[in-house]
Amino acid sequence: MKASFLFVMFIALLSGNADAQSSRIDTVAVSVMDRMSAMIGELSSCSVCVKSNYDVSSDVLGLVKHSDDERVYIGGPDKLLVRAEGDKGSRYMIYNGKTLSYYSLDKNHYSQVPVPSSVVDMIDHMNKTYGIVFPVADFLYPGFVDDILAESTDLALLGMVKVDGKECYHIAGVSKDKTFQFWIADDAFYLPVKMVIVYTNKPMNPQFEAVYSDWQINPNLPAGIFDFKVPPGAKKIKLTPLSAKK
Repeated sequence: MKASFLFVMFIALLSGNADAQSSRIDTVAVSVMDRMSAMIGELSSCSVCVKSNYDVSSDVLGLVKHSDDERVYIGGPDKLLVRAEGDKGSRYMIYNGKTLSYYSLDKNHYSQVPVPSSVVDMIDHMNKTYGIVFPVADFLYPGFVDDILAESTDLALLGMVKVDGKECYHIAGVSKDKTFQFWIADDAFYLPVKMVIVYTNKPMNPQFEAVYSDWQINPNLPAGIFDFKVPPGAKKIKLTPLSAKK
């Protein structure tokens, strides 16, 4: 733990204004999240392993737990590669700044769609248009902390805990439709280690949990890994927009 940093944050908490206190927003928690967001924003490239567990609602069985293992490579503001295995099958998502290519290894089919020219805008477009969720997406948005503050009624630093042997700041919050928790590493980079979201506005309160490990900071990623080459015999299909599923 960095004693000097915590002392500065404690002083910041004492000097917080009355509005922040009445809305129960912990300024220490905000400062830790701000530092995490700033560090991610300064990365020129990175990669990370993401282990996620999430609930899917079944009319017969209730909430059914599913999982995914993903390796994410981000090459600046306009390059992204996700290699995923799990209950949704083995698949790739490759973004080169112009096109997102989705490839299923299990079915040997692929889709390609034109997308906006930045990782953040591409993720937003694919989520809203096709319902595709990307690992670490939340933390990539420049307005991540502002969005949390805008929707939160409570936000607090609960203390220091260890996750897989790593010392972390444990932060929890509440909004009108969910509760959330973040575990942020207490080291030089302040990167996320774990996240849990409980959707309190949905039946049976489904959960999403992600653990982030093996962060690689500013690696030299070959440009070729972000170029999709159609595998032999692969069939091209169309992604179905959310609007067509209603």
